[in-house]
Amino acid sequence: MTSAVRRRVLCLPGSLRRASANRAALEAASELAPASLELDVFRGLGALPWFNPDEEQGQLPSAVVALRTQVALSDALLIACPEYAHGVPGAFKNLLDWLVGCPRFPGTPVALLNASGRGSHHAQDALREILRTMSADVLDGVSGTVSLPGAGCDAAWLLGQPGPRGELAALLDRLARALGVA
Repeated sequence: MTSAVRRRVLCLPGSLRRASANRAALEAASELAPASLELDVFRGLGALPWFNPDEEQGQLPSAVVALRTQVALSDALLIACPEYAHGVPGAFKNLLDWLVGCPRFPGTPVALLNASGRGSHHAQDALREILRTMSADVLDGVSGTVSLPGAGCDAAWLLGQPGPRGELAALLDRLARALGVA
């Protein structure tokens, strides 16, 4: 393996919140990523229309085309999704519904980043079930928790905290190994 080998990872934040800890964790991850990983944070969650199977019969909405294109161009996904009422937020489930019909999605390696300081697990469990049903390759050995205080922290704060920074760096190292570029 040469050092020139890079894998593209699309980071999917599961929150619409402007000061989302999940987005902050993914933005910090893009700063910490080893040279073998190129991380891109998806910013179009709020632009996706509500999923309607009828829309898949004709020309797809442009926001859906953009999402599916980014997924198709990626070697893996890294998802950081909050938990609301013991489940996956509706906006993020909507994103996943749009990917069900994406021909390049089955077999996609997916790592889950739990950015909760409270040890929530219901959304993570639900995501695993949804993603496996969608034929994703869920990387349980890569997935992990980075304990953050919640909304309001940003990537700069996270990068300055040794604990969360180390947890995130370890997850990224595991991801690089799983993708064969460590």
